[in-house]
Amino acid sequence: MDRLLEQDLSASRFGAAVADALPSGAHTVVVGGGIVGASVSYHLATLGHTDVLLLEDNTIGSGTSWHAAGLVSSVRATPALTELAAYGIDLYRRLGALADVDVSFNQCGSLVLARTTGRMDELRYTRAIARQAGIEAELLPASEVSRLWPLASTEGLYGALRQSLDGHVNPGLATFALAKLAHEGGVAIREGVRVRGLLVDGGAVVGVSTDRGDVPCERVVLAAGLWTRDLAASAGINVPLYAAEHVHVRTAPIPGVVSTLPVLRDLDGYTYVRTEDGCLLVGAFEPDGKPRAVDEIGHSGFARFPADWSHFAGVRARAEERVPALRSTTYERFLSAPESFTPDASFCLGEAGEVRGVYVAAGFNSQGIIYAPGAGRALARWLTEGAPTFDASTVDVRRFARMQGNRRYLHERTRESLGRLYAMHWPHLQPTTARMKRVSPLHGRLAAANACFGEMAGWERANWFASDPDPSYRYGYGRQNWFGASAAEHRAAREAVAVFDLSSFAKVEVAGPDALAVVQSLCTANLDVPPGKVVYTLVTNTLGGIELDGTVTRLDPERFLIVTQAAAQTKTLTLARHAAGGHAAAAFDATPGLATIAVMGPRSRELIGRISPQDWSNAAQPYTWAREVEVADAFAWALRVSYVGELGYEFYVPAELAGNVFDAVVAAGADLGLRLAGYHALDSLRVEKGYRHLGHDIGPDIDPFDAGLGFTVSLDKHFVGSDALRRLKSQPRTRRVVYVALSDPAADLVHHETLIADGKPVGRMTSASFGHTLGRACGLATVAVDVELSSAFEVDCGGTREPAEVSASPLYDPSGDRLRA
Repeated sequence: MDRLLEQDLSASRFGAAVADALPSGAHTVVVGGGIVGASVSYHLATLGHTDVLLLEDNTIGSGTSWHAAGLVSSVRATPALTELAAYGIDLYRRLGALADVDVSFNQCGSLVLARTTGRMDELRYTRAIARQAGIEAELLPASEVSRLWPLASTEGLYGALRQSLDGHVNPGLATFALAKLAHEGGVAIREGVRVRGLLVDGGAVVGVSTDRGDVPCERVVLAAGLWTRDLAASAGINVPLYAAEHVHVRTAPIPGVVSTLPVLRDLDGYTYVRTEDGCLLVGAFEPDGKPRAVDEIGHSGFARFPADWSHFAGVRARAEERVPALRSTTYERFLSAPESFTPDASFCLGEAGEVRGVYVAAGFNSQGIIYAPGAGRALARWLTEGAPTFDASTVDVRRFARMQGNRRYLHERTRESLGRLYAMHWPHLQPTTARMKRVSPLHGRLAAANACFGEMAGWERANWFASDPDPSYRYGYGRQNWFGASAAEHRAAREAVAVFDLSSFAKVEVAGPDALAVVQSLCTANLDVPPGKVVYTLVTNTLGGIELDGTVTRLDPERFLIVTQAAAQTKTLTLARHAAGGHAAAAFDATPGLATIAVMGPRSRELIGRISPQDWSNAAQPYTWAREVEVADAFAWALRVSYVGELGYEFYVPAELAGNVFDAVVAAGADLGLRLAGYHALDSLRVEKGYRHLGHDIGPDIDPFDAGLGFTVSLDKHFVGSDALRRLKSQPRTRRVVYVALSDPAADLVHHETLIADGKPVGRMTSASFGHTLGRACGLATVAVDVELSSAFEVDCGGTREPAEVSASPLYDPSGDRLRA
């Protein structure tokens, strides 16, 4: 297949136009003629954008699309990603007729196998997400696998998940079909044009530089696959992705192989198997991937690597266990070619933060065929509307820290990233490679206290503190091994005092004569407040969707400190810098210079009074106020705010003095019940209190009013999104946030569970944890606004319906009295 496909794609089939001179300019330039670039171009054409130029270095589909196995799947890890994937199947079903090109779409279904009880738990939750999306998915006993796949062995299987909508498509011809439709819709396509760089003026893209001359434009879409990182980096844009070898082999014809056999995914064996003209195609997502630098791949198109049967040996052995017929066949082809992978195994989509007008659609982690139609449509809508129209939080290219674009870091992480697609997707799963790269000033002290660290945006963060000598995860879908330790940390924050290292929080300072104008134009809340006031606020996009949430503190008349979550550092900094453009003010990253030590709990005031000469009474520093104080041997900003729902303070300490302040806090609290606490406890505390988390409960697909955060919006001023929010405020609400607690203390919540009222699905959980004060699992959910809270509620917990209590107000301290003590 690959040789014929390569010949097919190498010869241009768009006519002479692809070799014509470059146009004098274009409104939008799409860089990369793979399936993603072709999809973006096609969907732009369907939305009426005709002034679009698609540039391909070689021939359409010759980058990585041509050698894909062509698998398509309908259900993914989250509702948002499932929506994108399901659209892909719908489009592939119609694509052949639309383009008059046989793309060989075979909707044969798929079987996902489970060799372990943990995998069966994962499949139960996958089925629940499918049902939530209205997609057919069926859990089967192992015995059913033999009936649907007679060549497969069921030895060692616990069961399987059947998804009838899945299948496979010819990836090269699907790419060509999308490009053909784009061309017919008015998109100009030029092959054999290498884009050498982006032309930038005043922080915005103004064109592309190619080996055939410059092309002025207003927008650029970087869909150049594994070449995207280096092209983006030439303009100072961070797109962390890196190439690795991806392998699939094809057998000689095997009796009994028919096209109706479902795609077989043996995730615990790192393999997939599908049919191809009476043969079997066997592919691998091995846990020990082989990273490849761009310099090893080049730009010539149709790149491939020498066969490495020794590296494939482990996967081959597991494949032959599952399909014994593979033992007696011969292999006619070994295809090893490059794919690109990201540090967290999710792709990159959306507008780059560093340069306005540059959009990214790349790093699809060998799932480009699955996501290309949906991602292409989503980005085309984004370009049309000026903001995302779906929950883009998990794929937003701005979620990464700059250090995650480092090639040495990426090379190390990619060894693991390739296999993450088929590895167990445990709750709270942490990566094992490229660790200890980004640490807080307190890391050594936390490690000495037996912290178990997790990773977020490259940061090492204490997730919990172990009482036994081995602070490590033992994953599962039930109660975790850290449950008891985190419960004690949770209770300390509620009943005594807990200390958190929150140094990974993103901290951006805006300073200058126009600092107030900058933050007012950026944030929803009114920030014309006295110095020392702390304001919780949002940042919205032009459609009114939530891009950021956090606090803004007015340090003095011309200085503001913006604090957001760790994963939002790049987005926060770049949005602040864009807002500061043209003003007498500057935005700079204060994250590296400031540690954040949070002292939380009803005895926090007593503790701090022991190491600071200041008056810590409520009158001296009320809730949501800040001041510079002496603490231990340092001066620090103390913010009286709390993400746990208790009396507490966040201390912003110069990094070089963080250890001194931390040691003083710990020593002073020895007789007060002090505990060091991690991010798992922080999460359970905030969920119990009903606080939102960006990327879970709020994101660009929800506005402040639907999110229950309308109090943050001041429509007396102009800011990004204010016009949209004025319109939205007058419209009837369609959904709202509610607070949920399971009735059975032994039951657990994971994520994305369906909320059921009187037997009917009415919404889904957006955040969940165990509420150790409530004594049961709890969370936040989004439901239709007309759902009666007097209904009989249940939550679908991986196929088991658990009775639940649902409330319109937080289930813990709804009035917030404890914060203001």
